[in-house]
Amino acid sequence: MRETYWRNRCIAETLEKSGLVERSGQGMDDIFESTIKEGKGLPDLSGSNDFSVRLKIPAQVKDKNFILFIEKITREKQTTLSFDEIYKLEKIREHQPVTEIEYKRKFLDIGIIERVGKTRGAKYILSHKYYTHAGKIGEHTRIAGLEREQKKTLILNHLKKNKGYLHDLCTAFPELKPMDISNLLQELKNDNKIEHIGSARTGYWKLKI
Repeated sequence: MRETYWRNRCIAETLEKSGLVERSGQGMDDIFESTIKEGKGLPDLSGSNDFSVRLKIPAQVKDKNFILFIEKITREKQTTLSFDEIYKLEKIREHQPVTEIEYKRKFLDIGIIERVGKTRGAKYILSHKYYTHAGKIGEHTRIAGLEREQKKTLILNHLKKNKGYLHDLCTAFPELKPMDISNLLQELKNDNKIEHIGSARTGYWKLKI
């Protein structure tokens, strides 16, 4: 899950050599793996500080379909998933930000996740297969389309206060390519929400009254 450190190295090594404890740091991984595999989500460590560890273990099953889906996919694809891989998938399931998905190629190949967006701002969500398996197809549609609609809303908010010159929009949304911004503008135009004033080269976009 993450790199661990001894609070008291001497005590930890003594207990480990005497057989009273397992490998140092293994217990937390076991707890996380157990709760995820039981469909209870991630344990909560938010109450911990530099001097103590406070761990809240969820008791209620949140999404048993998630575990059943993973078991189904791994069985069909004849593959296995490590704890680290399951941990990453659980974070994706809970829509938590995952800056780096080390195993994304494997996840994509076996159909557990899918990519939303085509630029640097692209995100990964559980695949349509999961939502079909769980009977939540509508939720997949909402999640997959949410990011694009959010971008349109941000563009509309920008146009409420500014003339929509393309170079200004590219500066306002650096994570998007100019072509992506142009496509979003065309969609907003087709929705009769904005209009273009002036020439294609020097003109600008504005809200349609």
